[in-house]
Amino acid sequence: MITVPHTPPHTPPPSNFFLCSTCGRQFKSSRGLTQHTRVIKKYNQRQGLDDVPANTISEFKEILVMEIHKKLVLNFRSIGKKLVSILCPETKGNYKCIFHGDGAYQILSEILNSDQWGKKGYSQKQETYVVCLNPTPWNSNSHDQSEEIDPLEQLIHQQSKNYKKTRRPKFSRGEILVEWKKRVSREINGNLCTAGYIYFNFYISQSFVL
Repeated sequence: MITVPHTPPHTPPPSNFFLCSTCGRQFKSSRGLTQHTRVIKKYNQRQGLDDVPANTISEFKEILVMEIHKKLVLNFRSIGKKLVSILCPETKGNYKCIFHGDGAYQILSEILNSDQWGKKGYSQKQETYVVCLNPTPWNSNSHDQSEEIDPLEQLIHQQSKNYKKTRRPKFSRGEILVEWKKRVSREINGNLCTAGYIYFNFYISQSFVL
């Protein structure tokens, strides 16, 4: 499992909160932080993982990038939440990692060996991209680029704010949620088929490069 570095927020938390240095989550008590730290340590110290050839890992990353690019279509009606799922064998356990904040796009670029993993260019300087909460996610020259958000996306965002949700969403716009878990299929004769899948959850938007 990959341990992801986290960039601390620019604004320090209130003095009566306890901050996890790994994921940035805040707790109201030291006991809550201690329990959380134990979980973080447990799931980041897996032993006995099978060795995978480097070329196999590289090819898998290329497949994942290609599947993400399939979701980056040039259609304003397609903007919003997206999911990519790929078969990914593992022996046991469920894993979840959320990438967010400054540097999230760059971290995934290094993991996936591609600085183009989350954006796809089209004619007339149009671009569809994975939304990251990063001041300059695609180009260091931010003054050369501006985003034009479709009114449909603004309406969807406003409706989601006004809608009373019964439970907290798995991830927010601007975050990239990566999960691994088993999928189980039960057949009519009682036979069970299981397989491991990796799930890549994200939001997409579109812009015009000026």
